[in-house]
Amino acid sequence: MAGGRPIARRWTDRPSGHSAVRDTTTNVLIIAEALHPSASTDVPRLTATLADELAGRWPVKPATAVLTRSAPRFDVAT
Repeated sequence: MAGGRPIARRWTDRPSGHSAVRDTTTNVLIIAEALHPSASTDVPRLTATLADELAGRWPVKPATAVLTRSAPRFDVAT
């Protein structure tokens, strides 16, 4: 959320200042979705890679989840 408003950004869209990550950013939600045949292995691998890269560059411990039909929820700690 930026200024109390939810933000959506897709790589195909032009970014706005409302969704830019800044030095003052405290929370980021990254969503990856895929429907191709190997998505069930690719998305968890992408999620792990992103978490490792983020943890290696910033003093954070990323929380991750892969949502499925049987586990459709991700609770964000506040």
